[in-house]
Amino acid sequence: MSGFLLDTNQLKVGVRRDSSVAIRIETERKRGRRVGTCIPALCELETGILQVRDPAPYRPTLLVLLRQLKVWPLTLTTAQLFGEIHQDLKRRGRALSSVDIMLAALSREMDLTLVTTDKDFAALTWLKTEDWS
Repeated sequence: MSGFLLDTNQLKVGVRRDSSVAIRIETERKRGRRVGTCIPALCELETGILQVRDPAPYRPTLLVLLRQLKVWPLTLTTAQLFGEIHQDLKRRGRALSSVDIMLAALSREMDLTLVTTDKDFAALTWLKTEDWS
């Protein structure tokens, strides 16, 4: 079964129920595909929430979104893949944030397509990406 891992930038859009991301999440779930995110992406999202003037209204809509998503854990395999990806990028003189490498590692481990607007992931030619926004 194929699936999708949402990056922070897609989660931010997906909280709006009428957004293209929210609609696509519903469509993919109806098709029986796995759609989710992970704690590192949610940590980034929380950082962003705390930077808005009034974060309180954002929380209920985020909880609605999270009820539709799986929240996948990072595993020892994810950690191993993280190390391999980090070393490969370093050897090639490329850089990604630690959170982005975690997302890439989890995508690889679970054979997921990463849903993102972040063009930095192009450094990982094996990584399948889509932009739903």
